[in-house]
Amino acid sequence: MEKAFYRISEVAEVIGLGKSLTYQLIAEGKIPSVYLADRRSRRVPATALKKWISEQSMSCEVDREAS
Repeated sequence: MEKAFYRISEVAEVIGLGKSLTYQLIAEGKIPSVYLADRRSRRVPATALKKWISEQSMSCEVDREAS
């Protein structure tokens, strides 16, 4: 079964960035996340992460075509 939510450290690993930069992207609202009050922690929904990765991939392709 695939995870519904990822920890920040897992997101950093998936996208290949450091935890600090991943936290920054989440704080800026660039990577969507939810706060789980009962656990006092922040998680990134798997669907939101997939969408963000897809958007970044499309953005890179557009940048290459413009060059």
